[in-house]
Amino acid sequence: MNGEKMPNFNRLALVLASALLITTMSFAGMTKIGTTAAPLLKIGVGRATGMGETFVAIADDASTTYWNPAGLAYLAERQVMFNHIDWIYDVNHEFISVALPLNFGTVAFSASALTMGEMRYTTTDDVVTPAREDTGTGLTFGASQVYFGVSYSRMITDRLSFGLTAKGVSERIWDNSANGIGMDIGLFYKTGFKSLKLGMVIANLGSEMAYTGRQLDYVDTTQATNPPVTYKTTPAPLPAIFRFGLSYYILEKEKDYLLFAADLVHPSDVTETFNFGLEYCYSNLLFIRAGYIFNTDEEYASEIGRKTGICAGIGLAYKLRERIDLKLDVGYRMIEYLGGSPRLTLNIGF
Repeated sequence: MNGEKMPNFNRLALVLASALLITTMSFAGMTKIGTTAAPLLKIGVGRATGMGETFVAIADDASTTYWNPAGLAYLAERQVMFNHIDWIYDVNHEFISVALPLNFGTVAFSASALTMGEMRYTTTDDVVTPAREDTGTGLTFGASQVYFGVSYSRMITDRLSFGLTAKGVSERIWDNSANGIGMDIGLFYKTGFKSLKLGMVIANLGSEMAYTGRQLDYVDTTQATNPPVTYKTTPAPLPAIFRFGLSYYILEKEKDYLLFAADLVHPSDVTETFNFGLEYCYSNLLFIRAGYIFNTDEEYASEIGRKTGICAGIGLAYKLRERIDLKLDVGYRMIEYLGGSPRLTLNIGF
């Protein structure tokens, strides 16, 4: 890029950034806890979970399909990532991502699932009778959420990249289900000032989801009304999230570094958070991480517990062969009243 063209590209970056910021204005307003669908879209993945979920301006491995698809353009090798989270009690979260750098940009595929154990089907106890009608029927049912995503990213200039993810989302409870589609739009910018990088993304823009199925699509003949009672669910939007972040190497040597990152996260259904994280690398082999997710609403932060948001992690890197790199990361997210949430990530570069 020559000096005459860079100002035009900088203006393009400013226009794209302004468009993202204007879109987030629709997120403003009072807290709407529990009013969005597909909560699995809010569960972070990869090594970022050990450093306060600050990754929008790092975005340098296959997990960037979740955090900021614009970072995919900088990947120099193909990567496959597997992530497992013991979320809450018997709820498990699985994530896989495959990133493929090509001549015309980088293409990636991702999938995620939130699953839980079987639950007993019970009926309502009739308070008029002495017998218990709510002890169970012997039947069980399950619940799950899944999504599949396709991402594309390419360089706009030598410092600015653009990324896009299209995703399909599905929820199921017994034989009732809800489906939706969403999109992530991201920017990643190397400022040129030392190692400072900026990232911005709007995630989960898309359709609303409403449940349909055998347990809903029927006429209730037990109610003496005219017309008869039918059941419908209120559509719920996807959990749209705006993220803006920066990253900077406080220390950077040939094989060692200390990386700092900070993200501002504005969800559409809960209050804003400021996320802070550190990653220390020793000899390109050992990684130590720590971070904190700071909730800006004092009342809400007190309700969920001050310890909620403490994050830590450790990682190891190993070169299996000349062109095969393995990275194993273990992370931990504190949830004060529900216990901790351990995470395990394996990233393979080839």
